[in-house]
Amino acid sequence: MMKDIAIFTAALELESPWFIREVKFEMIDKKKELHIYVDHLKRKKFEYDGESYPVYDHQERMWRHLRFFQHDCYLHARVPRVITKGDKVKLIEVPWAKLGSSFTLLFEHDVLDLIGEGMSATGVSRRLELGDKRVSGIVRRHVSYALSTQNIEEVKELSVDETSTKKGHNYFTIMCDRVAKKVVGVAAGKDKEAFAHALIDMEVRGGSREAVRTVTMDMSRSYISAVAESMGQADIVFDRFHIVKKMNEAVDKIRRAEQREYAELNRSRYLWLKNNTKLNKEQKQKVDYLANAYPNIGKAYRLKELLKVVLDTAYYNHRLKPLNEWIKEAWASNLKAIKEFVNMLRKHWYGIKSYFKHLATNAFAERVNLKIQEIKRIAKGYRNTHNFIIMIYFHLGGLILKPTK
Repeated sequence: MMKDIAIFTAALELESPWFIREVKFEMIDKKKELHIYVDHLKRKKFEYDGESYPVYDHQERMWRHLRFFQHDCYLHARVPRVITKGDKVKLIEVPWAKLGSSFTLLFEHDVLDLIGEGMSATGVSRRLELGDKRVSGIVRRHVSYALSTQNIEEVKELSVDETSTKKGHNYFTIMCDRVAKKVVGVAAGKDKEAFAHALIDMEVRGGSREAVRTVTMDMSRSYISAVAESMGQADIVFDRFHIVKKMNEAVDKIRRAEQREYAELNRSRYLWLKNNTKLNKEQKQKVDYLANAYPNIGKAYRLKELLKVVLDTAYYNHRLKPLNEWIKEAWASNLKAIKEFVNMLRKHWYGIKSYFKHLATNAFAERVNLKIQEIKRIAKGYRNTHNFIIMIYFHLGGLILKPTK
């Protein structure tokens, strides 16, 4: 028995004045459980809020611990209470668990590891035979503590994007630090108010709107207005992928109009929207044939591919002249959808020009968006918005979540 106690003492990393008094296997509801009884040396003082006090009385406490082989394991202890200088009776904090928790730190760490590996709260609850709410509570407590104690570095390169939270018009506004590659602000909605709340999230943790130099985004009016009002010194940069997406929409609009008259264009949408370099030989031959047979869609497709070359070339020379030349050619095409796209570029020229200056994109924000959708899929949706936000910070907030005292 003494050897067993020594092994468990080492495993729990117990130090004086704490020691294991007894270890028992008990049959509870036809299941064997391991119960470890911890005690402390007599006439010892305990620390509370930086001061040492003698023991006033004890409170019996029990914590669930990691399984011992296939058996559930529980720690028991008489936890000292002390009378502080303000004549208040306070329970001291034990080294193996957080104050107020019914689980040891190692057990909570196991829960966090399982969630971090991609398991849902429901999956963890089944594996550990623990209620969903208890699992969510452990994650929420650690994430909330990390958010309140771990400051972020100054955010200079910011991205803002929207992501859907459930079916219908339900969205989050997500702010990311493009340099640190982590989420720094989350708020429900996708309007100016949501932007303001996400910005508060960032600033509460040490960020500063005055330090932001660039903000990458799509062409959302709400976000544009919010940046102009709250961080006027920052350059708005419209994401190149959003520009390409808008061009693809223009090309597809022309295809749909042409398709109503020419049946040969049926089922060709994929060919016009995919990059030419990614088409196989047979697909390229078909595109060439259709482009020659139907000049409007052919002209639009050639302009789409040329725009991609212009944006790609910007990485090497930062020059706006090729884009200005493209705009002239696009306008001369006299295709309504293309001219509407050109007008959109002119209206948002300040953000287009900033792209050529900074060459910043929302690529990381898009990856974050995909991960958020994966988080939602694993959980099969979230009824509680706050729990969803906690999980976003858990996976994407760059937080240090290993439990400590």
